[in-house]
Amino acid sequence: MAGRVLRKTRSLLKATRRPTIRNNAITYGICLLVAAMLWLLHALEKEYVTEVTYPARYSDLPRGKVLASDVPAEITLEIKARGLALLRHELGTSFLPVVFNVNSDLLEGDDVMEKRVDLNNIKERLAARFYPGIQLLRVKPESILFRFERVGRKKVPVIHDTRYTTRSQYILQGEITVEPDSVVLEGPAARVDTIRAARLAPLILTDLHKNVSRTVALLDIPGVRPLADEARVTVKVERYTEGKKTLPVVARGLPATLNPRLFPASVEVTYHVGLSRYDQVHDSHFLLTVDFSQATPSAGSLEVKLEKAPAFVRNVTLSPERVEFLVEGK
Repeated sequence: MAGRVLRKTRSLLKATRRPTIRNNAITYGICLLVAAMLWLLHALEKEYVTEVTYPARYSDLPRGKVLASDVPAEITLEIKARGLALLRHELGTSFLPVVFNVNSDLLEGDDVMEKRVDLNNIKERLAARFYPGIQLLRVKPESILFRFERVGRKKVPVIHDTRYTTRSQYILQGEITVEPDSVVLEGPAARVDTIRAARLAPLILTDLHKNVSRTVALLDIPGVRPLADEARVTVKVERYTEGKKTLPVVARGLPATLNPRLFPASVEVTYHVGLSRYDQVHDSHFLLTVDFSQATPSAGSLEVKLEKAPAFVRNVTLSPERVEFLVEGK
């Protein structure tokens, strides 16, 4: 009997304890929320001095000139305000750049080639971007040097950097082409005059077995602006076949009074050529030579050199690669 009473008493205690703990947790949470709100209200009413940084943009440059000096990419403003005003400002304008209308607002005319502008003189204009209640104390940097040069323009070739591999039995069909093949550069005249070409970003192509055309960006040229920022690279491929020709070897480097004899006098030239150009390969397109000025008394043979071959053939091999010789008087 006593045990039954004890068990009932424990059950009643557990039942009353659970609502009490839950109520205490809710009360504690409400107190924390109220405390946080009071702290936030107090913080927003306090006055702060802080710095805010914005990207800088420069527009309305003098006509016929380019900016040659390094100008800051960011402007830092030291401001003073209550927390609520700072919060409103950060939420509303934190990503807006500071725009300097250089010719209209900072310079005294198109003829200016160099001028240091004190940003403290335009604090009122900069302060206009802030909400009421925000005081602009300081601008960093305090000044900006604007130095200009006359605009130079120059047309230069566009050079590609294409690296490729072809599938077995395929070869390039002609040269890799770039369109446009030239571009006009604009920038400080002294800088533009030193540039000989504009280069494209590397283009990697693998296992080529059909024609490919890709748009590739021009690489940046510091201080210079291209009037086009990309070009189209076209690579054409086709199946190839093997061609063979037996061609004579020309002797060089001997006086006219001596008569050279070569063994053999002709060598076999093997090459790969695209199917579309197989019939365009002629004997006159090749020139094979040996140079007797390189001969030594102990040497019994000379290396055959390929001095000329069509630009559209690949993998040219010679057989044999050396020939024996005999020199006789005329």
